[in-house]
Amino acid sequence: MTPGTTLDQKSSAQLLTIQYLRGLASVMVVLHHIRNPWPHLYNPLETFDMGEAGVDIFFIISGVVMYVSSRVEAPAVFVGLRLIRVAPLYWILTLCAVSLVLLSGGAKPGIALVNDVILSALFIPHHSSIFTGTIWPVLNPGWTLYFEMFFYLIFAVGLFFRKPLLISICLISLLVVLGVFVSTDESIFHTYTHPLLLYTHPLMLEFAAGIVLGWLFLSGNVPKVWLLLPVGFLVLVAAHILRLPYLFLQNGLCAAVIMIGAVAAEGSFKIPEVRWLRLLGDASYSIYLTHALTLFIFRRVLLRLPLEGALQFASFAILAATASLLVGFLVYFKIERPMTRWLRSQFLATFAARRRVSGHRLSETGSSVPVGPAGG
Repeated sequence: MTPGTTLDQKSSAQLLTIQYLRGLASVMVVLHHIRNPWPHLYNPLETFDMGEAGVDIFFIISGVVMYVSSRVEAPAVFVGLRLIRVAPLYWILTLCAVSLVLLSGGAKPGIALVNDVILSALFIPHHSSIFTGTIWPVLNPGWTLYFEMFFYLIFAVGLFFRKPLLISICLISLLVVLGVFVSTDESIFHTYTHPLLLYTHPLMLEFAAGIVLGWLFLSGNVPKVWLLLPVGFLVLVAAHILRLPYLFLQNGLCAAVIMIGAVAAEGSFKIPEVRWLRLLGDASYSIYLTHALTLFIFRRVLLRLPLEGALQFASFAILAATASLLVGFLVYFKIERPMTRWLRSQFLATFAARRRVSGHRLSETGSSVPVGPAGG
């Protein structure tokens, strides 16, 4: 049995290092937003923003998982399953975000707010009327979903032509090269005269890197360089302590090194299963999407307490981090997991039924066109 065949039998959910990193990345993002420079909140870590690299790790993981688990799927199945995985929970929490914004006086009912909600729900980048001067959706962590959904579109095109690796890399490379001519600023949110130009940002390369890494993993060609996993984290910490220039590039490079080490570890030795780490990875999407709402509420409550200085920050950091994880787990178990399982089963059953009907019609007409689960 070839290495590729052996590895093919592992689903992406069984890649434990990636599962663990998914959970760790969500915690990094939560901690990054806890140390944001909030008004009237003491913050000794305002300039230490290493946690933002959690997003870079997420993007590379997306590429790896997509290629490992979906490289032979029919485009329609791939798109349907990706939408089920991402959209419903995001839509629910977007409505929650709208409610909080209205209740807090951060926006007023009107056409502009309705436009924001609709474009956010459709994953269309737009200049926000709520967060002035930004290209943010109503639920602001959802800006990463602009990239994710675009990644899925590119990958679906590759699946349609049965060349997901080649087409994805070529399209992403062309977009990033175009970006060299339209913007030289590293800001994702404030640079572009047209929001769709954010798809030319170098962050796009992280998805391509993940696809290549997934391909190397399945082919069994990843060298046994698992030490790059801890080395990548050490370099990431050092880069942010030293405040090296172009930190957004440092984040991407370190995330790539970390992911190479993680994938190499999968092929180098048996990864022990740590239940709470695996659970953290399972709930990472819920944690990521809900934490902004949790922090918004906690910050307002904390500012009413007679706390100052380091005690104020420590109290906020500990309580807000704990609450963000608890809310994320609650949403995962009570909403995300049961809803996703039900929608997935309904979608696959409906799709299978339609394929059977289609296959029956083709056989009646004597068509020789194959109708199989991997058909495009």
